[in-house]
Amino acid sequence: MENNVLADKAKELSYSLSRVDRSVADNLMDIDNSFEGDAQNVLDFIIFMSKKINNNLFGYTKFTIKEYSEFTGISAPNLCAVHPDIASGRVKAPVYEGHKFESVLDYTLYRMLRTNILFSRVHDYREDGKIIKLENFPILKDIFLQSGTVLGTKKVYEVRLSDVIIEGFVKRYYTLDTTRLPAIGKGKGGHSRKKIYIWLNKVFHIYASQQGKVDIPLYSVDHLADIAGVRYMKETDKKGNPVEKEPKHKKEAVSNILKSIHKNINSDKKLLHFSFEYKFVSGNVENRYVEDYLIKFDFTSNMHPEIMQRMSVDHKLKLTLLKDLRNLFDSLYPQERLSRITAFEKETDAFQRWLNSTDADLHKKVEILKAVYFKANEWNKTKQLKDSEAMRMIHEGFLSIEPTMGAL
Repeated sequence: MENNVLADKAKELSYSLSRVDRSVADNLMDIDNSFEGDAQNVLDFIIFMSKKINNNLFGYTKFTIKEYSEFTGISAPNLCAVHPDIASGRVKAPVYEGHKFESVLDYTLYRMLRTNILFSRVHDYREDGKIIKLENFPILKDIFLQSGTVLGTKKVYEVRLSDVIIEGFVKRYYTLDTTRLPAIGKGKGGHSRKKIYIWLNKVFHIYASQQGKVDIPLYSVDHLADIAGVRYMKETDKKGNPVEKEPKHKKEAVSNILKSIHKNINSDKKLLHFSFEYKFVSGNVENRYVEDYLIKFDFTSNMHPEIMQRMSVDHKLKLTLLKDLRNLFDSLYPQERLSRITAFEKETDAFQRWLNSTDADLHKKVEILKAVYFKANEWNKTKQLKDSEAMRMIHEGFLSIEPTMGAL
């Protein structure tokens, strides 16, 4: 009975888990610097697409405004409103492939097509024994908009993600619980709260990867304030000169952000993978601030062994699956053959198009999925997929066939 309870818990918890690219989570302030007023939508889009890939590697390229709105917590009318820079005349609405990109969402998508996130420092990561250096983060290769007579009034977006995003999803990421993300981001200050929430998930991921054997360091109010974008308040002195208000404002702002996130997490009775406790503490006695100016976090309530096991399986599954599917595509469609396919003449990423076409080489995809799934689950015969299950997974997503944890 106890094992069945744990199994149900593990299955429910796994539904909310997604990923965020490390180079994004490690450089949140660079998104703000690169995209300024559109930074929230840029971060939301990256997290949104990572969630879609995580849910269904075979069907992530298309989405609607309704779907995007529900995930981000930003209302559809706000996303469809004319972008402030265009409404004010500061910039002219760009036209791309016959479509005018003038709404908040459309113009931000266009900016992500034309602009990369510029990192303030080079981001290093190891791949196959080599050090790879990232100086910027490209987001989109292409955008298509489908609407009108075929699909009625509902606008459907189709995108091609950058190679960096795809590679980061399987090789370079932190686990992110997105269950309460829309609620956390609603209202004034939502972007700041989302950034801190992503950072908290990052800290926990690092802590969990060390199996809780290493103490979590204390973090200063200044550090969290910088991530959130909290700045010193400026006031005028008796002579009318601007002066910065004491850091108490920063602590108050950070405290409010943490309280809000904590309240949102605890207000949902549904089981969450991610939760945390925190308290303000004093640091070195020589610290010039009298008040407690450091923060101590506790993530021990997240250390579910069954979830750690599920995440390990999930990592192996998606890393190997994407690699094997890429190899299959390259063998079936060498460059010489691709160049003769007229449907691909204007295609910026033929692999992503093929991957997201459920009809293309379906039976070959099924065979690869079954083999990789079996291997990722340590050749456990109870986890072998039938053809019908693999097909459902390709059409409906990974979450539809989440394996049970009855063996725990």
